[in-house]
This record gives sequence, C-alpha cells and structure tokens, in this order.
Amino acid sequence: MREELVEAVLRVVEEIPPGRAAMYGMIARAVGTGPRVVGRIMHDWGGGVPWWRVVNVHGTFPTTIRGEGFSEWEKEGMPHDLERGKLHLKQCAIEQEWLDSVARTVIENLQNAAELSG
Repeated sequence: MREELVEAVLRVVEEIPPGRAAMYGMIARAVGTGPRVVGRIMHDWGGGVPWWRVVNVHGTFPTTIRGEGFSEWEKEGMPHDLERGKLHLKQCAIEQEWLDSVARTVIENLQNAAELSG
C-alpha cells in the first residue's frame, strides 16, 4: 500500500465534520482509488481518525466494530437506526463535491511536503 495514499485517506477522514458521514466509495472517488482499498486502509490504520464517520453504502460498519461505532454516533448526534445498526445517510452524508475539494487540498499538501523533503 502506498504511504501517500494511506496518508491522503486518513487526512480526508479527519476533515469530515462531527455529525456527518462519508461512504467508502465517496472517499475512494475523492482520492482516486477503490472502496475496498479505503476499507483496508481504515481497517489497518484508521484507529487514530474518526473512523465511525466512514460507513459502507448501506450506512453500516463491519460487524467487528459496530458497538463502538454506535456510541460515537450517539455522542455526535448522528441520525441512525440503532435496531438496524445503520446511519440515516440521507440526513448526514457529506456532499461528494465537498469531499473532492478536501481531497484535492490534502493531496496537493502531501505532494508539496514530499517535494520539500526530497
């Protein structure tokens, strides 16, 4: 996995505002990769970012982290159906255009930092 891609995904996730969410596919489109790659990055390196703001297209998490994610949704007032274990994405999903703009800035900053250090 390219270090720059991992860093870009994590920085984009950090920018998602409290109470809002993005789907793996949205982040993938914004940074130029696939949803499964974003899922792998979140699984392996996402513990230090607000991972509960990233869900699948159905508004759910992998079963291994659902309990922790629900409590974070509660804290942030994210609209969800606790019984079905899913976010109400129509009410809290971030706009793709906003995510694309954030990703462009993140990638540009990473490229500039790499040029300065290398």
